[in-house]
Amino acid sequence: MWANNLRILGVVLGTLALYTLIANKIPLVQSEVPQALSLGANVTPEQLVTAGDKLYHGAGGCTACHGLGTRAPNLLTDEKGQGPIGARCGKREAGKDCKAYVYESLINPRAYVVSGYEPIMPEMGRILSPQQLWALVAFLESNGGTVDVSASDIPAAGTSTPSTTSTSATSSSRITTSITPGAWRPW
Repeated sequence: MWANNLRILGVVLGTLALYTLIANKIPLVQSEVPQALSLGANVTPEQLVTAGDKLYHGAGGCTACHGLGTRAPNLLTDEKGQGPIGARCGKREAGKDCKAYVYESLINPRAYVVSGYEPIMPEMGRILSPQQLWALVAFLESNGGTVDVSASDIPAAGTSTPSTTSTSATSSSRITTSITPGAWRPW
């Protein structure tokens, strides 16, 4: 009986050791603490693109679904022969330019769902500030298209989000953007 129990204990400890070794070989994914981005009233499209790139690839969590093109369209590569998002966004909906389409896709993603994909995208307007949304729009437009987001599109910090057809003037104060850690949820 003791021999049988020792064998069972040996199998359990061996299995535990094997799983421990395997688990230690898996690379750890570190959560990134978002850094505050400070954009002045005279922000350039290049600064917006850089800020949007950091959000897209980092704290915004966009690559969780848009990185592979299986759960959501891949935005940065040639999606089904149509080019990256900047090249195809102005052709998605009649009467909408790229800027309006991408902005609406962020604040109301169920307004237009790409054929073949489920409407799983969260409303980013509830997660990101208006300044961050416009930075993402600029970044996505820059991938295969022309950036036409300007400082006049971005509301000053603390004001409401403008519609896609209107613009609001920004004050000379500095615009500070950050994401609350843990605010993004993929569901």
